[in-house]
Amino acid sequence: MAADERPNIVLILADDLGFETVGCYGGTSYATPNLDRLAAEGVRFDRAYALPLCTNTRIQLMTGRLNLRNWKAFGILDPAATTIGHLFQKAGYKTCMAGKWQLTSYDPPDYPGAEFRRDTGMLPEDSGFDEYSLWHVGHTEDKGSRYADPVIVQNGKELTRTTGKYGPDIWSDFIGEFIEQNQQGPFFVYYSMALPHNPMVPTPDSPEWKEPEKRHVEETRLAKGMIEYTDKLVGKLVAKLEALKLRENTLVLFYSDNGTNMRVASRIGDRVVRGEKGKATELGVRVPAIANWPGTIQSGIVSDDLIDSVDLLPTLLEVASAEELIPQNVDGISFANVLTQEEPGQREWVYIHQDPRPGWDKDRFALIRVAIGEWFKLYEDGRMIDLVNDLFEEEPLYIADDSPEEREARVELQEVLDSMRPYPMFDPSRVPRPDPSEVFHRYQFQDQGGLIVVEAEMIPVQRDESWAMEKALPEATGFGYLRALRSQQESPESGITRVSLNANVEGEWQAAVRVRSDHPQPERENTFWIKVADGPWMVGALSKNIAPGEWGWVDEFSPIDQPEELVNQWRFEELANDVWIAPRSPNLKIDRLVFFQDDRKDMAKKLTLPVSDFHPWSSKYPAPGEEVGTTP
Repeated sequence: MAADERPNIVLILADDLGFETVGCYGGTSYATPNLDRLAAEGVRFDRAYALPLCTNTRIQLMTGRLNLRNWKAFGILDPAATTIGHLFQKAGYKTCMAGKWQLTSYDPPDYPGAEFRRDTGMLPEDSGFDEYSLWHVGHTEDKGSRYADPVIVQNGKELTRTTGKYGPDIWSDFIGEFIEQNQQGPFFVYYSMALPHNPMVPTPDSPEWKEPEKRHVEETRLAKGMIEYTDKLVGKLVAKLEALKLRENTLVLFYSDNGTNMRVASRIGDRVVRGEKGKATELGVRVPAIANWPGTIQSGIVSDDLIDSVDLLPTLLEVASAEELIPQNVDGISFANVLTQEEPGQREWVYIHQDPRPGWDKDRFALIRVAIGEWFKLYEDGRMIDLVNDLFEEEPLYIADDSPEEREARVELQEVLDSMRPYPMFDPSRVPRPDPSEVFHRYQFQDQGGLIVVEAEMIPVQRDESWAMEKALPEATGFGYLRALRSQQESPESGITRVSLNANVEGEWQAAVRVRSDHPQPERENTFWIKVADGPWMVGALSKNIAPGEWGWVDEFSPIDQPEELVNQWRFEELANDVWIAPRSPNLKIDRLVFFQDDRKDMAKKLTLPVSDFHPWSSKYPAPGEEVGTTP
């Protein structure tokens, strides 16, 4: 194909726009006529996925690679990365990017660990775009407004005279001028929208815009106007292409980086739903995706093929007849043939891997791992969702109740999670935080007549990303359980957590630990480490007779070098005793620990047993600030 015959490509990425907000997806709260028209005259994807937060998705889009391959930090794109801009330049396209950048620097200077990350990301001028007009190209504290009176850097220079102007209008005009100047083509435009991300403020179509003092006043109700202005700007861009008679040689592809803000309630069908940005639910990661290319893409196509944000890079390069430039290390799979209905999509599953840390205000998040298949979705913690009958994830499926079809889907999706398991874990030392194991070092669980009952969610685990406290699975005895996040088969090195007990009687005690594995092959995720005082580390293993998804008791333990030797005798001193636990198999759940004397054996596993009191007792442990002792 000659260079002048290659299609132009316009990629539009909305910011925080869930599928429930768009009319063609069943949304009725907002007027989106331009997106609806693109879908009616092109292809609408009903199974398009992104990650729960913006930077995570945008890095996947820019590089075609999953976050586990090249994640640095929130708001940071590896400056050594090869971007979609670089590849289109290499293919001979004129390239343009406008809108949100936020990939160079993010942490404010006083945020713990900021010195490792500030100003370490890619610069716009190095990202492969011949021309750009962008917001948030430097430090967060200098980013300014993206909407009224915006702070915008355009081709290396900060714009002046933006008072009274609206950022998205500036970018829309910039793109229009770029297209007009390069209409001989081919060109690639990446419109990285800021809309409709909060702050939820007036647009030029809002009555409040007429009063300058109200242009920066945020109100959730203004989200409606921002969503509709998003649609308006899409229509404006398409109209520009039509006016220049470029429509039939231009692919327009619309996508979103994640779900809608949680403050925004929208109506879809006959129900009202809230956005779930930040979550891995369908309302958090399933996004609108529309492709329109008159004369090439048929009208009125609705596709249920799986597509992911990593797929955009290889797809668009194939459309540009530049398949040879697709890097071998990308995770994306081209869906170019789906656009033309030549063949079905090749993607069999989508893998959600997101941990937005380290980064300012991202401590509230943790690693999310989810596998999404044709019609089922499996969370790492064992919950599975029937996406046909439970789109809003209100009735999770548990492994003990699986039908044959559900078990088959679970096994397939578990294989995806297992195959993606090796990943670098977040280092919490980069963001210092109080360690509960230090805060509660003087607290002990009390002996109640030869029984000490410990609910797992009360154990002060360390902040080293080895355990997660959750409450997603049924039949836990307390308010939650601990889920192991690390695999440590040879010896415990991380997640070593002390459970301090106060025994009234010195002598031999026994232990029973209530655990659960939700792996279809439970022997893969059925062990943990345990020791008492200075004794050896022992392995606790859930019996193979316990079916997947069932809680069971471990009351026999073995040395790692003698797996056939099973014992349950622990020497307790009067008053303070330390029991240590650590993860051995990832995703094993620990619900309850019970320590008991032999004459209380018949009672130990009764789920109705009251939990032991947990309060300061012994002077064995020094006060905060004094030396606590070493972790084994």
